[in-house]
Amino acid sequence: MKLDSLIDRSRAVLVAISGGADSVALLHKLVSAGFHCVAAHCNFHLRGAESDRDEQFVRSFCDSLSVPLRVAHFDTRAFAEQNHLSIEMAARQLRYEWFESIMREDNIPTLAVGHHADDDVETFFLNLVRGTGPRGLSGMKPVNGHVVRPLLDMSRESVELYCKAHRLSFVTDSTNLHDEYSRNRIRHHVVPELKALNPAFLRTMQHNMHHLDDVYRLFLSMVADFEQRCVTEFDGQLLIPVEHLVALPNMEPYLFEILQRRGFSSASVRGIAICVALSKWGRVFYSPSARAVVDRFNLIVTPLSSQSDAATSIEIPDGTDELFFPLHLRLRRVEVSDDFRLSKDPSLVHLNADKLQFPLVLRHWRTGDFFRPLGMRGFKKLSDFFVDSKMSVVEKENTWILESAGEIVWILGRRIDDRFKFTDSCRNVLEIHLL
Repeated sequence: MKLDSLIDRSRAVLVAISGGADSVALLHKLVSAGFHCVAAHCNFHLRGAESDRDEQFVRSFCDSLSVPLRVAHFDTRAFAEQNHLSIEMAARQLRYEWFESIMREDNIPTLAVGHHADDDVETFFLNLVRGTGPRGLSGMKPVNGHVVRPLLDMSRESVELYCKAHRLSFVTDSTNLHDEYSRNRIRHHVVPELKALNPAFLRTMQHNMHHLDDVYRLFLSMVADFEQRCVTEFDGQLLIPVEHLVALPNMEPYLFEILQRRGFSSASVRGIAICVALSKWGRVFYSPSARAVVDRFNLIVTPLSSQSDAATSIEIPDGTDELFFPLHLRLRRVEVSDDFRLSKDPSLVHLNADKLQFPLVLRHWRTGDFFRPLGMRGFKKLSDFFVDSKMSVVEKENTWILESAGEIVWILGRRIDDRFKFTDSCRNVLEIHLL
C-alpha cells in the first residue's frame, strides 16, 4: 500500500503506538519513509506493572527514532463503570477522544493506526457473531475519514517478520494470550481452523469483504436515489411517504441507512418497519436525538426539542400589538362598521372580546381538552377533533391552544370555539392573526 496515497507528506501524522509489533512496525515504516511523525501512547492502567513497562518501552523506542511522544494516563475501569461500558469500549472511547484532541490542538490532519489483515478478518467474525448489517461485514478501510491504516494489506506474521528484519523489539500484551475476550477466542481458535482449510484464508477473506463492500456501495446508491425521489427534509424534519416505503421490496434496510444517521438502533428501525407494514399508525419511536412517528401518510422524523410546554399569558392589547412565542401573533381591536367582513382565513380570526377574560393563555393541547367547534351545539373532545381532521401525531403535538378563563377559545390555525364567535350584536371584536 503506497503511503503517499494515504498521508500528506507535507503535514505531520499522529501515530498511535501501544508498543506491540504492529504499532512499532508502523512507526518505524513511516519514519523510514521520511514522514514527520508525532507518536501517542495510552496507559490504561489495566495490567499493573505491565502497563507501565509498555509505556517505558514506547518512550525508549520513540527516543531512539527522535520522534516526539505524547502520553496519556486513564482510569479506565472507573470510566467504564461510570458510563456503563465494557472495558474494551471504554478504552476505545478514551483513546480516540484523546487522539482527536491532540489533532485539534496541534493541527494534525491524519491519525495512523496499526490495524493489519488479521485484525480485519477478526473484526469481520466479531461483527458476524454480534449481529451486523452489510457495513459491518465489508471490512476496514485503508482510509476512514482522518484515520489511515497503512498496514491493512499485511498479515500479523508479515508484520512480525518486518520487525525481525529491522531488528525491532516490541512488547506483548499478556491479555492477548488469554481467551477472556471474544477477539482472542476468534484469533486463537476460529481463524487457525479456517487457515488449516485454506492456507490463503486471509487473502480470500479480504477479497470477500471487498466484494461485500462493492455490494454495500451499490445499495447505498439505491438508498440515495430513494431519498432524492421520495424523502423531504425541512428544518431538520424528515417526511418519508408511507406509500413509497411499502412499495420497496424490503423497506427495513432502506430505513436503517436513513435513520441510523439520527441515532436509531436496528431494533427501533425493525419496529418502525413492522408498524408501517401493518398500518399501526400513531406509534412513536425515539433515538437519543430524534423521534419517529408512524403516521397514516408519512413516517415523520423530527429532532427532539427542549422547547417548554409552559403556558404563556397574553394581556389585552391597546391598538395593534405583536407577540412572539415559538409562533408569531398579531392582535388588534377592530371596530364593527357596515363594511366589516369576517375572515375566511383559518389563521385570521375575529372573536367576541366581551366574552373573553384577560389575560388569555397560550399553551399546547392536553389530554382531556374539549371545546365546542364553530357551528356545533355540543362539545367535542380535542383528541376526536384531531382524528376527524386527520392530523398526524407531530401536528397534534405542535398545535397551540388559546384559552380564556380555562375555556378553549381557538385551536390556532384550525377552528374557534362557537361560544366566542362574532355575532351581529358584537361591538367589541378582537382580531388575532397567526403569521
